[in-house]
Amino acid sequence: MGSVTGTSVRVTLGLCLSLGLAMVAAGCGQGPISSASTGVGCSVTVQIPAYDSSLLGTVTATYQGGTHVLTRNTSTIPLGCGQKVALSATPTQPANHPFTSWNVAGQRTDSSTVSVTADGLITATPAFFVRPAPTPRVSPSPSPSAKPTATPATVTLDRWLTYDQATKTATLKLEAGYQDVNNTLSFDGEADGKLVVTVPLGWTVVVNFSNVDKINHSAAVVTPTGSTPVFPGASIPNPTVGIPPGASATFSFVASQTGDYRIACLVPGHEDAGMWATFDVTASGLPTIHL
Repeated sequence: MGSVTGTSVRVTLGLCLSLGLAMVAAGCGQGPISSASTGVGCSVTVQIPAYDSSLLGTVTATYQGGTHVLTRNTSTIPLGCGQKVALSATPTQPANHPFTSWNVAGQRTDSSTVSVTADGLITATPAFFVRPAPTPRVSPSPSPSAKPTATPATVTLDRWLTYDQATKTATLKLEAGYQDVNNTLSFDGEADGKLVVTVPLGWTVVVNFSNVDKINHSAAVVTPTGSTPVFPGASIPNPTVGIPPGASATFSFVASQTGDYRIACLVPGHEDAGMWATFDVTASGLPTIHL
């Protein structure tokens, strides 16, 4: 699907062809980010692995004349199709977890710096050495009826989203008015759909909603044009009234239907002013968050 030459990685238009002629017609090469209106588009998503809840490194991305240090687990770089980004990986603890290789769209290179040409939706992941943990010795159970219990493993994608693959549960922390973005009409510091959360079909979503603003706000998962929760339980109580400043509320639901939805504040006028986030339910995969 692509080739690696030295430190340069190019994922060719074959990615678009593999996605089907209908999606190619919708837009491979027609804009930087995929959406229902523009089609497939082009971007590079960098996923930095973590160990013991800490990122194993950082990535320096140079593109469009600027240099940016990526310090999130998942960061999406919007690029026009055919544009390039140089990615350089730096381990947080070089002695304990040195850099080992890059994996760019399934292609591996040992160089710590790669040049990626965007021709589709590309994922780039730096790998760092992690010594396998020793297998603990298990003492015999004092009681033949005692049964060991498994502890769910929680993956932290960002300060706002965690998930447990064993229980198929995604937990989203949602703050209204965080850092006064968009005159406080925002979720987690983003407005106008720039906060993008995806979960797989059939997963349980737990939303811990809090209001750090000075006016009432609410949260509900709705269609792009509707105001009724699309899943049972996918809203705080009384979403058109909201909760007062300093209050919090938790709601949960099962993402039982694939599609493109919104997390919106239904207090009159707030969604129209940009207080909404993108929420997509995908047919497969794992939860993701892009800010």
